[in-house]
Amino acid sequence: MNKNSSLVLNVVLSIAVAILYYLHFTSNSGAKQPIDAKDSAVVAKPIVLSPTEIKASKIVYVNLDILSKNYDFLKDVSASAQAEQNVLQTEYQTKGQKLQQDYADFQEKANKGMMSDNQISGEQEKFAARKDELDQLQLKSDALGEKIQARTEEARKNLTDYIKEYNKSGNYNYVLAYSEGPLSPVLLVNDSLDITKDILDGINARYKESKGKKK
Repeated sequence: MNKNSSLVLNVVLSIAVAILYYLHFTSNSGAKQPIDAKDSAVVAKPIVLSPTEIKASKIVYVNLDILSKNYDFLKDVSASAQAEQNVLQTEYQTKGQKLQQDYADFQEKANKGMMSDNQISGEQEKFAARKDELDQLQLKSDALGEKIQARTEEARKNLTDYIKEYNKSGNYNYVLAYSEGPLSPVLLVNDSLDITKDILDGINARYKESKGKKK
């Protein structure tokens, strides 16, 4: 498989992680902004909250670095995709290199007049068929990328649904997505607000149960 095919699959896998970096979930328990009346005029409360109000806003976070490494669903998707990629890449490289070598030999014989017109025509048809085989492998590679994207979206939905259910008892206003990477929108977190383990344990247990039902 050519470098472009490998790069496409690697980019897709990177996107699978990058999508998780921007998860930002909110519950339905957001507080309404109070207003004050003064001299018969309504004055809107400033958007910026006071330190006391911020402390009471019930914010927690999930560490996506840990989640992406330890969510069993994502690990299975990654392992399966890597295995399929290796098979496709090996087959593509083997057939591609053999096609190049055979075609070079064919050209040399044709240029030396060692083949009749009928033989040349027949060989060209065979090479076209072999080229079609390589094109089919490329299509399989593209389909693998699409499948990875679909499974990534499934992982995102699983996480979203589980956090919503988890939050029925937590009643948090915000569940932020945190990462130590440069793309993280959250720059600083308090370790006491970390619910990653709870989320990871719960979502892995749910995935294990779903795998058991499929067997």
